[in-house]
Parts: sequence; C-alpha cells; structure tokens
Amino acid sequence: MATLLVAYAFLLLAVAVVLGTLSVYAWGRRDYSGGTALAVLLAGLSIWDLCAAAGVLTRGTELALLFAYGVFVGVMPAMAGLFAFALAYTDRDRYLSRRTVALLTVEPIVFFAALFVGPDGAIYSISGPTDAAMYGWEIIGGPVFWGHLVYSYALIAVSSALIIHYALVSGGLYRKQVYAVLLAIGLPWFGSVLSIFGDTSIELTPLLLAGTGLTLSWAFFRGRLLDISPVAYREVVESLNSAVFVVDTNSKIIEANDAGRQLLREETIVGQSVEDALETSPELLEKYRGLNDDAKETQAVIEQRDRFFDVQLTPLYDSRDTLVGRVFLVHEITEQKQRERELERRNQQLDQFAAVLSHDLRNPLSVASGRLALARERNDPEEFDRVEEAHERMSSLIDEVLAFARDEKTTDRVELRLSALAKAAWAHVDTGEATLQIDGDREITGDRDQLLQLFENVVRNAVEHGSTGGRPGGDDSTEHGHSRPESDNSVEPAGTGVTIRVDATSDGFTIGDDGPGVPPEEREEIFTHGVTSSESGTGLGLAIVQHVVKSHGWAVEMTESRSGGAKLVVSGLET
Repeated sequence: MATLLVAYAFLLLAVAVVLGTLSVYAWGRRDYSGGTALAVLLAGLSIWDLCAAAGVLTRGTELALLFAYGVFVGVMPAMAGLFAFALAYTDRDRYLSRRTVALLTVEPIVFFAALFVGPDGAIYSISGPTDAAMYGWEIIGGPVFWGHLVYSYALIAVSSALIIHYALVSGGLYRKQVYAVLLAIGLPWFGSVLSIFGDTSIELTPLLLAGTGLTLSWAFFRGRLLDISPVAYREVVESLNSAVFVVDTNSKIIEANDAGRQLLREETIVGQSVEDALETSPELLEKYRGLNDDAKETQAVIEQRDRFFDVQLTPLYDSRDTLVGRVFLVHEITEQKQRERELERRNQQLDQFAAVLSHDLRNPLSVASGRLALARERNDPEEFDRVEEAHERMSSLIDEVLAFARDEKTTDRVELRLSALAKAAWAHVDTGEATLQIDGDREITGDRDQLLQLFENVVRNAVEHGSTGGRPGGDDSTEHGHSRPESDNSVEPAGTGVTIRVDATSDGFTIGDDGPGVPPEEREEIFTHGVTSSESGTGLGLAIVQHVVKSHGWAVEMTESRSGGAKLVVSGLET
C-alpha cells in the first residue's frame, strides 16, 4: 500500500511539472482565443496535483492536512478555467466579462471564509491518523465541502454540455479535435464514477483531470483546436452564398452548408457519397468526376436548367502533406453570365449600328448627290429643295438607327396612309428604271420614320436583287406606275425594269416584285442579320425590316408573288 502511494505521489509530481510548464507556455499565447482560459486551467490542475502529491508524501502528519486544504487552491481555478475554455471553444467568450469573472470568484471567497473563520467541521471533520486513508487521516466532508463539490460538478457539467454539443455539430472536418475533446471531457466523469462505485485507496480525480488538461493542450497546440472553433467555422461557411461540400478521401460528404443543401434540395446529404448526393444534378456530377487533384485547385463552369455555376475542387492536406479530403465549391454565376451576354449583345448592336448607318444612308446620299448634280446643271431651285429633303432624311435615319442600336421600341405613333408611305419611301431611294404600283390603300398607325425605313429597305432590296431583264408585261406590272428618271450620278441598279407592287390587306399590307424571288428554304433566315444572296450586299435590309415590324408588334414573312418574285407580307395591324 505504502509503495503504491509513493509511486502515485511521484506520478502526480511529474504530471504537475508538465502541467505547470504547459500553463506557462499557454500563458505566453494568451492572445490566441482560449489561451488565457487554458493557462488558468492548467495552472489550477498543476497546483491540485502538486498539493495532492505532497499530501501523500507527508501522510499521517499535520502537514498532510495542510496540503489537503491546499488542494482547493488548485481545484477552484481549474474548474473556472475549464468553464472559460468551454465558452471560448464554443465561441461564447463574449460572455467572459468582468461580471462573469466576479461571479466565478464568489464561491472561492465563501469557501475560504468558511475555512478560516467558520466553525469546525464546516469543510472537514478529521479523525485518525489511519493507514487506510490516502493522506493518513480519516477525512469526512462537511456541508461547505459538499456545496463546493456540487458547484464544481455543475461547472464541469455545463462545460461538458457546451463542448460536446459543438464538438458533435462541427462535422468530420474537425474529427481529430472532436475525438480529443470528447476524451478530455469524459475523463473526469469516469474518475468520479470510479471513485464513487469502485473500491480504490487513492483518489483518481486529480490524475484524470490532469489527463483532461493534457488532452486539451494537445488539441490546442497541435490540433489547433481554437484557430477556427466549430461555431466560428459554421458562421463563416453558412454565411457564404456558394454551396460548400467537404468530401473525404472516400468521396463521402462529411460537411455541407445550407446553400449546398438548398442547391441539391436535400437536407440529409451529410454522410452520403458524392455519387448519390449529386444524382439529381447530372451536370454537377459529371464535372465533379472530371476534376482531379493534379493541380492545387481545379475549376469549371457548367450550365444547368438556364443557370450557370462556377465549380471548384480544392484538395485538403494535413501537416504531413497527406490528402485528407476535398472542398467542393459551387458558386452560381447566372447573373454574371447574363451581364456578359448582355454586353455581347450590346457590342453586336454597336456593330450593327455602324453597318446599318452606312447601309441606310447610302440611298439619301445617292439621291442628294444626283439632285445636286442636276441642280448645278439646270440651276433649278426645286432640285436644291430635294437635296435638302435628302439631308433631312439622313438626319432622321441617324436618329432611327440609334434607336435600332439601342433596341428601343417605337413610341411615336401617328395615322398614315399606305400609299403615301410607299411614295415617300420611293422618293428616297435611287430606283433607276424600276416601277412602283400601288393597288389598294389603308390607314396604318405607327412611327412614320421607322415605316419609311421599312419601305425604303424593301424597295432598295427589290431594285438591287430584282430581275435583270424585267417583266414589264407580268402580272405585277401596270401602266400607271410611277418611276423616277435616272440621273447621271445615280447608282446603276442591279436589276432594270423590276416592278414593285404595294397592296393593302385586311390586317396589313404586302410588298411584292417580279424579280427572281427567294427560294423557300431560305425564306426564314433571310431576315437574319448578315444574310444576303448578293456578293456586294450587306445582309442588313431585311433585318432592319424585321426589327421595325417587331417594334410595332406586327408579324412579317417572306413568300412568293404571283409572278414568282419575292413578296413581303406584314400582318397583325389594327383593323
């Protein structure tokens, strides 16, 4: 018995020295979260073990009783330190205010007041000496001692509840820390059960609580327990808009934030394999399989149900550069992609603006040039007026093309006559020997400048792509058509003698010609920007026509005229 107690005493002394050294080391790192609390805990445990060891070595003497009371000098800061450490571990160190510290000092003050001025037996009733007891004296606890014991276990219970809860919710990312914390907090409870129900001649609680201090020290200094406490980690990860999945080396999801669960529409994905969890999202699963650990970080972009995601897979390594898992991050970039597409669309519109501007200004420039030549030759004031009209038309076209580039809808609607629109547009185009025929008339409500642009482009398209031989005797010709004389400076039309026919319908109008027409397989794409059947064409004329029609809320299609030429049908007008 004596030999066992001596060995136990020296073991306590060795542990006390280790705990004291760790306490000094922790105090030097008190700027870290939880560092001060750990230093106080370790210092208290060191004093506890030191007094217990001294009491065993002096057992049976009055000095042993003094060391028995000295144990409480270590017990009290140890319990307070454990409670403070639990608050720091669970990110509740904001509660460690001066008020909390003051409350923690109340019990020690009451205890030591009872020790020094209280009645005999308030803390201990002592009889003996006896060889059966660890300190050589029969020591029976009094009411103050039992109150202290209840208070101490209350602090341990609260600390245990806080630590165990947050250790469990921290997930697999903190597996080693979790195991260390659970072991540390379980040791004092195991010692208490063993002391109460076991038949031991020595008190195991100080030694087992020393194990708690040593385990927490390892977790703090080597496992970096409080670098990112579980609750702090969760606050950071859960606040991310990106979906975050932590995957172990067996491709099992060990952690996922709320954004990740919402993305997969699954609340219980932790514990599932990546294959099972991403089964409902084949695009994500395919990209996950394609990513690898060859690079420090891999990245890809996927499209899923009109949504875009930036996918990243980052390997996780421990201090020995061993792969321990991966972070699979999915960030939605739909808005960014939409902005990029809108920017591309705007850039295309700017390109179209330049092309349309040069395209539609060509006719009034040609007319102005021809009229100016005639004016100089004939000295006719009316020709100067027509030059001025051409310049005004160019100014109007610039405004219209700007609206086209901005994709603006027409708002300036007025009532117009179909025949008047056709004749006005005819006057703005260098038609050469072409002929205009108007059959039927009706009112049209729309933007005059845009509708002029529509007619001008159709007429010019018919003249440039019309029949080279012409069919003056065809079904679309008439003797009362209107034609414009060709001037010396006018553009030579690609086709001569083409007849253009404008006709009113119940819900719109048509513009046809007796040229070669458009093959059926090309009629749908003829309105596409850049599509043209002529090597010198720009492919803009009918694209502009379609834009004007759509801006008015109408419909347009290309068909075949009675003479086999092209026929533009505009429908959907208000009747």
